[in-house]
Amino acid sequence: MGISDQIRFRRRTSRLCGALALVFVVTLITPGLSPAAQSSSLPPVQSDITIAMIVLDEAMLSPLLRTDGTINRKRFPGFAALADTSTWYRNMLGTSQRTTEAVPSILDGQWPSLKKYPILRDHPNNLFTYLQGKKDLNVYQSVTKLCPKGVCTNAGPLYLRLVDRQVQRFEEFIEASASSTTPALHFTHLLLPHRPWGLAPDLRIAPDLVQFVDTRSERLVDRRRDNYQSMLRQYVATDTLLLEFINKLKASPNWDNTMVVVTADHGITFVPGESYRDKINVNNPGTLEDIYRVPLFIKYPQQNTSAISDCPASSIDILATIIATNAVKSGWTTDGVNLRRTCPQRTSRRIQWPYSTSQISTDFTAVLERVRYYDKWIDANGDVDDIYRVELSGRLLGRKAPTNAPANVSVTWSLNGREGYQNIGTGRLAPVPTRASGTLQTQSNLCARCEGLIAVNGRFVGVLPELAGMTPEVGPLPFSSSLMSRFMNPGKNTVELWVADWTTEKPLLSRVGAAVK
Repeated sequence: MGISDQIRFRRRTSRLCGALALVFVVTLITPGLSPAAQSSSLPPVQSDITIAMIVLDEAMLSPLLRTDGTINRKRFPGFAALADTSTWYRNMLGTSQRTTEAVPSILDGQWPSLKKYPILRDHPNNLFTYLQGKKDLNVYQSVTKLCPKGVCTNAGPLYLRLVDRQVQRFEEFIEASASSTTPALHFTHLLLPHRPWGLAPDLRIAPDLVQFVDTRSERLVDRRRDNYQSMLRQYVATDTLLLEFINKLKASPNWDNTMVVVTADHGITFVPGESYRDKINVNNPGTLEDIYRVPLFIKYPQQNTSAISDCPASSIDILATIIATNAVKSGWTTDGVNLRRTCPQRTSRRIQWPYSTSQISTDFTAVLERVRYYDKWIDANGDVDDIYRVELSGRLLGRKAPTNAPANVSVTWSLNGREGYQNIGTGRLAPVPTRASGTLQTQSNLCARCEGLIAVNGRFVGVLPELAGMTPEVGPLPFSSSLMSRFMNPGKNTVELWVADWTTEKPLLSRVGAAVK
């Protein structure tokens, strides 16, 4: 059995074991805690609580999970820490694939309508007007404008939506939540891990987020997998901030008396050939699960143990749950229910998009199917480094390139943004390349089991599967590769291309060298 066959065998065996474990896990924890068990374990509601609420954007649920349905602690320690002291509503669905309908639905507890704009006039009864005059309001809205004038802040200029500004808004939210001394609402809707995906896991940022356009077909698995890797990088960076939030809040006097809500407006799909989320294809139900399945974690005041609920929750339930927990009536009704004490009796839940609606009747097992789908691309049970380990050559990432390898004179390549590798910084939001792109060309036929490797300072940091089976007739072939940027040093760096030939048991490595331009 060759080395690649061994890898495939181990992956198949791992997935088989995962599938068996999945049956066991679902049998054990479905349907989760009953509503009565949840409410009886929580203290009475009270009106002097603080509410800290995070709404993420384009945040799928499935990437957070291992193939057994548990949160991947190695990759997402922040979400794992949150789950340890909160109620995870893992059978949660958003309502719309557009922020302009999805976020207002979260804030006013009503099924969304395309006839309404994301402004106060169309959503007068919302979280902010409910708490106006009752608590201090510290609000950041990146898109919507549901705050009364002079009460809290509405969405500002478009430049405030840039990735670096979103990180800064998260940091400000963390500080405000941990340092407040009176009952308050701390609310932030962050465009994270939303596109463009430029953050490295350590919160450094690519200097050329939208400068180089990927010209490859959206039907290519390579392109969609590259984008999925990029999203995972930014999701891990978002998780780093979430963990910081939890740790700082726990260390403050505010933890016990704070109701923490973490959710997202909608997700995104990476299925080749499908729209990421702008157009909905009801004939491909997996994409619906990607787009509408989002996280929902609620830490109730005084809650310090974990709970799992498989109740069919929806975004419209969040406001009703906050109102009930705050113990002050609103004077108006919502379309949602109080998840703290009620398990919604829904056999299906409505989703919408312009200009149609549908119903989703699946449960958490559908999420696990999506985990297994993307596990074929990226190991769902792996750590952060495993995000980059694709195809045969992924196992070489992090290793030093050999010093005595033969030269490869057949392959040439170009590299976009070469200057970015000569100005790498340290610390949050410092520049670092997170994804390499350019073109590949060969003067002779390459083997079907040949792959490219990018080395920075003599260490492999990225894989180029595009080289496999390449011929001269193809001409300049566009490529893209996520880079293991933690190995990139401040200052100037050397970047080289290598070819790995996996035809034999042990890969034959040859050095192409620096890009031609």
